[in-house]
Amino acid sequence: MMAVNRLIAAPLRGVLSVSALTMLVSVLTNAWAQDSAGSTPIVVTGALIPVEREKIGNSLTVIDGDTIERQKQDYLLDVLRQVPGLTVNRAGSFGSMSQVRIRGAEGNHVLVLIDGIEVMTESAGEFDFSSLLASNIERVEVLRGPQSGLYGSNALAGVINVITKGGGGPILDAAAEYGSLDAIMGRATASVGDRETFLSASASYRRTDGISSAANGTEADGDRNFTGYLRGGAALGPIARIDASLRHVDKHSETDGFDFSGGPNQGLAIDDDSHVRVRDWSGGVAVTLTPTDRWSTIGSLSFHTGKSRGGMGAATAHGDKSHRLKLSARSSYRLETGPAKHTLTAFVEHEKEAYRNTVPFDPTQEPQLERDMLGIGAEYRVDLSDRVFLRGAVRHDGNRAFADATTFSIAGAFLLGTSTRIHASYGTGVTNPTFYEQFGFIPGEFVGNPGIAPEKAEGFDFGIEQRFLGDRAFVDVTYFKSRLENEIVTIYPSVENDAGTSRREGVEVAARFDLGIVSFGGSYTYTDAKDPDGTREVLRPRHQASADISGRFGPEGRGTVSAGLIYNGRMLDNDFRDYFNNGFVTEKSPLGSFTLVRLAASYRVTDEIEVFGRIENAFDERYQESISYGSPGRAIHGGVRLVIP
Repeated sequence: MMAVNRLIAAPLRGVLSVSALTMLVSVLTNAWAQDSAGSTPIVVTGALIPVEREKIGNSLTVIDGDTIERQKQDYLLDVLRQVPGLTVNRAGSFGSMSQVRIRGAEGNHVLVLIDGIEVMTESAGEFDFSSLLASNIERVEVLRGPQSGLYGSNALAGVINVITKGGGGPILDAAAEYGSLDAIMGRATASVGDRETFLSASASYRRTDGISSAANGTEADGDRNFTGYLRGGAALGPIARIDASLRHVDKHSETDGFDFSGGPNQGLAIDDDSHVRVRDWSGGVAVTLTPTDRWSTIGSLSFHTGKSRGGMGAATAHGDKSHRLKLSARSSYRLETGPAKHTLTAFVEHEKEAYRNTVPFDPTQEPQLERDMLGIGAEYRVDLSDRVFLRGAVRHDGNRAFADATTFSIAGAFLLGTSTRIHASYGTGVTNPTFYEQFGFIPGEFVGNPGIAPEKAEGFDFGIEQRFLGDRAFVDVTYFKSRLENEIVTIYPSVENDAGTSRREGVEVAARFDLGIVSFGGSYTYTDAKDPDGTREVLRPRHQASADISGRFGPEGRGTVSAGLIYNGRMLDNDFRDYFNNGFVTEKSPLGSFTLVRLAASYRVTDEIEVFGRIENAFDERYQESISYGSPGRAIHGGVRLVIP
């Protein structure tokens, strides 16, 4: 009890130490988890079959497409900054490596899906969110807590599932905008058919001159991103249907180097003409068979391929190619026994990954490296009297290249009356070694460890969601705690599993108030993340908060306005400036807190044409998300949107 009291007292002390505005942010909290009318959306993350959100015992946030469209953000990572429990970090200009962490975990502990397909790179094992534009998105589901019992490797801390638009046509939705830093954005989505039988295509392009990735630099680092989507689905007969998707990203980003020479700029980002080009393909096809109302089976094939090349000037210093192929099948059977509704689902997955260094430093790096995994498992769900919803899942992953893993998860949601919901979950998670960690990439300088074991974690959360004002408002408070073992750490020139335990715990608060033409909300997260030696982990602020307000104005509500605030508290970052003077030890140095304010507005001139504008970082806050790396200042954008039903 004393530990819990200290945990609650710590965030309160932090909130009281900041401005009154930040105190307000921690009270007026954000959640997109349910819509303002009180209806419960159907979600596809956190269960092997679609289910009502209120039946999910895990902590789950749903961001709908209207929210994303209203904010007019170009990149999804700026929307994710507002989700409780998530920490976003971009090191430099647009297109620079951008990580999302959940509840103090690492970036490669988060499984990222787009239309249910894994999109993390095979080489580094994580997703670079700088490549994900915030267009053509129907909704985003963010599941927090260890989820390997359902999803296998990389779901150690949670899952981010992006669902793109499909069906609901015929419709044409196009927009163009121009703004600061010579930024140009164009996008178009065309869809025909209804939700059952449809074909949807989308293309987006964004280009900007950018800023200098090095905080002390003067040369701007630009970014170009083309993203295309294709989705379709159709019935094959009375008991069968097929769905398919394809995604392509072609991104070219200018970056800056990092000085590790021991000279006066040691440990700092420095201006140079570094660049990287990434071309990425992912897609899949799924066939669903439903011979009876009680029984359904889905078989699917999905793939991801990536290719990157980069260097300085005309020289190519690094490059790689990788791919992932996954075959999976799952079958669900439903039955009722009195007031209880049961669903049992069994599944099997086979995944094969391959990686090749296309710019080898040594002939031993030329061959393609491969590995494969086989996962089998089951999930059981039971609904009791439409008040109690329980779920349990277990999974075993067989790995030829390293240790096997068995993971599980349990969760429950309990409805008390008509306005109170209690939710809780417990689970275990694993993250497999990356190709770099397993095989190395510079022989004699960085050597892989073929005997490295997967990282593993366990965690639980408990929360209470309270709805009031006729379901027009709600508040959700969740406590979470987890521990990480076998963390893979660099002991130069190789890697090994840390013998200690990393511990994370905290509190998430989320709420929304809908007053008709005006709605407002926000989020607050307190995270205490510590390394095995008891020191704070880097890039994990203890205090984070957000607030937003939106409303409509004018005849028929043709105009919209919205404003948002992001607060990121003080945090630590790895500091290499004295690396050669203190016995080759990496220090941890503080980064200051920062507050970002966003403003956006739009007006429908006609039923088909809308004009819009937004201001990012409205008060021109100067801040760093990584030591010596720059961040964008104030930016103004405006554009026009065309929607033809």
